[in-house]
Amino acid sequence: MHLQNIGKLLGLQGVKITDITNETTEEAVTAIVHVKPLIDNPTCPCCGGLNVICYGVDGTRRIRHLNIGVAKCILEADRQRMKCNTCTATHTHEYEFVNGKERYTTGFKAQAYQVSIGATVQHGAKCTETPYSTTERFFKEAAMKIAPLVLSAAQVMAQESAKLILGIDDFAIRKGHNYNTGIHDLRGENLIGIAEGRKLEDLRKYMDENPKLAELNPYAIVMDLAQGYHSFASEFYPQAIRVADRFHVNRYILDALDEVRRRVGKQLSPTERTELNRGKHLLRKCNDSLDDKQLVRLERIMRFSADLQAVYELKEQLIDWYDLSINHNTALTSYHKWLKFGQSLCIHEVTTALKTFENWQEEIVNYHKCRFTNGIVEGRNAKIKALQRRHFFLHNRTFYEALIVIECNSELSCQKFKQLSA
Repeated sequence: MHLQNIGKLLGLQGVKITDITNETTEEAVTAIVHVKPLIDNPTCPCCGGLNVICYGVDGTRRIRHLNIGVAKCILEADRQRMKCNTCTATHTHEYEFVNGKERYTTGFKAQAYQVSIGATVQHGAKCTETPYSTTERFFKEAAMKIAPLVLSAAQVMAQESAKLILGIDDFAIRKGHNYNTGIHDLRGENLIGIAEGRKLEDLRKYMDENPKLAELNPYAIVMDLAQGYHSFASEFYPQAIRVADRFHVNRYILDALDEVRRRVGKQLSPTERTELNRGKHLLRKCNDSLDDKQLVRLERIMRFSADLQAVYELKEQLIDWYDLSINHNTALTSYHKWLKFGQSLCIHEVTTALKTFENWQEEIVNYHKCRFTNGIVEGRNAKIKALQRRHFFLHNRTFYEALIVIECNSELSCQKFKQLSA
């Protein structure tokens, strides 16, 4: 293969390959690619003049490039000296594939970023065979450039959405102490904002600092039953339908079921109590998802208590109400019937749980106006937890948010990365 074709394969522009040699050691093979610049119509960086000449080579510099197969690739590039006859300034020719006096090409830095995203810097350093601190610097540089572009693009997509659906949920930095609030575009599947804190005052401050989000016109907002989030939605998006997230709502009746199970277990023999506790996951599952063996076990558990059987039936009716209601009006009528059935059971744990369902009736039934849940948001929260564990809870807030934006908007991040790498 001709040397100029090898240059194209390596992605090198504006250079001519003069020779390729090998350096072999016990550990690895290194390919040394000797290059010199192809200079057409050079301009002076000082005065912008075109009367620039080459007047010698001041040695060579070694630049790490992408591997060639299993071999390391080192570019040995000539330091071409240039002189402007107009202003008499001298300078060294700058190659397109490397920034300034760096020892790594832009392509190699991009590869270091790619293998580190979704993993750890240590993993990236091992894959690229570079020092940890160097890989970390490459990763941070790329992340800090890409994250603002990704967040801006996600917000533009939200503004242009014909029927925008927002999802709001918190995630912990330190469980029970510090929290952030994520604002998501559920239809576009993008994270569009990260607020520090989860109180109403924190959200107000964040919206003042990000007027683009305040200008959004969402059709609906999906969230849990935290009063602060609903107050925030009413204040900044009064026209939006407020929807209580289905899975957060379902948790209240599941908690009541668990309380009844624990109460019933105290009245059983040790053998029966063991069987009941081992089958607690069967009680929480949807009945339609159980196989034949699990249904037999569930039937035995139901015989332990009439209260347990009644609450289980109430839970199944709530699932059917979510899945089978045709429209909002039908859902509202069925919801009232479900509440009356639950109250007629006269079970303390259920009566306590139903107070929440009565207080948030409008938001719960609004699910049938907009059938979206925060399921995708919970998935992103799991990604964020994994990210925090990999990076040992980052102390740099700006970099921390940048990583979250990149991790949660993976498609947009790939697009912006390709644009920057081109």
